[in-house]
Amino acid sequence: MTTAADTVLQPLLAADPGAPLVTHYDLAAPSRIELSVVSTANWAAKIAGLLRDEVAVAPGDVVVCDLPAHWLTAGVLLGAWWAGAEVRTGPAEDAVAVITTADGVDRHPAEVETLLMTTDPMGRPLGAAGVAVPPGVIDLAESCRIHPDAFVPSGRGEAALDGQTVEDLADPALVGRALVAGRERADALTVLARVFASGGSAVLVTGSDADAPDVADVATTERTTLTL
Repeated sequence: MTTAADTVLQPLLAADPGAPLVTHYDLAAPSRIELSVVSTANWAAKIAGLLRDEVAVAPGDVVVCDLPAHWLTAGVLLGAWWAGAEVRTGPAEDAVAVITTADGVDRHPAEVETLLMTTDPMGRPLGAAGVAVPPGVIDLAESCRIHPDAFVPSGRGEAALDGQTVEDLADPALVGRALVAGRERADALTVLARVFASGGSAVLVTGSDADAPDVADVATTERTTLTL
C-alpha cells in the first residue's frame, strides 16, 4: 500500500538514508537541529501511529495542520500522509483532527480532536517545556513517542495537501536544498510539502528576518541551491 509519505520517502531512503532532509536553525534560541531522511521517517512513523491508533484517523480523512516553520512540522506532514490523511492548511468543516501549536488552539473548533505540536528547539513535549496542555488536548510530542519507528499503512488517501496529490505538488525546479527563512512563514507547511514532493530537502530558518546577514550565512553554510 503506497501512500503519499511512501512516494516521498522510499526513493530518498533508497538513495541515501543518512542525508539531511530537514535542518532547522532557530536563530533566536540559538539552535541547529538536523534530521536525516531516516530520522524524519522515524518521527513520521510515530506520528502516523498516533493518528491512526489513538485519534482514529482513517485513509481519506482530513487533518488540519496549522503549523509554523519547525523541524517537527516535517514529521507531522509526512506522518499525516502516511496515515492516509489529506492535510489541509486552512479551516475544514470535515476535519477529523487539528494539529496546531499552543497559540493556535483558539483558531479551531473545540469539538474537533486537537493535537498540540511543541515548538521547543529540542522537541521537548509541552509539559516538559513548561507549557500547559488544555484538558482533552493531546501533547503530540509526548504521545507519539510510544509508537514504533516503523509504520504499515491501512490504506491510501488520494489527496495529499489542500486537494492536490503528491504529483501535483512536485516541481523539478525544487529538486535540491531549499532555504525557507523569515520570522513569519505561514506557508511553511505548504513549502515543505512542495519540496519533499519534488525530492528535495529543506533548511528552515526562524528567529530572524529573511534578508538578515545571519540568514545569508546559513544559506552559505548549508549550500542551499534555491530560496523559497
